[in-house]
Amino acid sequence: MANDESELSPLDQIRLVESEMARRVTAARAAVDQALVTARAQAAQRKIEARETGQREGRVVFKESVARAEEEARAMTAQAQRQASELRQRGHQRMEAAVRLTLQVVLGQRREAGEE
Repeated sequence: MANDESELSPLDQIRLVESEMARRVTAARAAVDQALVTARAQAAQRKIEARETGQREGRVVFKESVARAEEEARAMTAQAQRQASELRQRGHQRMEAAVRLTLQVVLGQRREAGEE
């Protein structure tokens, strides 16, 4: 009697298992390929995000540095203006003192000469 359909020969059973294993290997390869595509896409996206984050943070640090430098420049300018003002005041005071001294010398010489 011929083999019943429910009974497979050992060779057919091996072929059936081989076929199932081949299908599983193919499915696993497809899954791995898809996982690689997904991983590469995620890595590329993370690189973009990291670059953007770095640029944002760099801009913030740059702006903070510029703000500090501008504040320092304003402080230096204010100090220089205060010093210039003090020097102008001293210059005016010394000029007035020099004029008084010159007048005293000139007037003193005239008095000595009797030119009053």
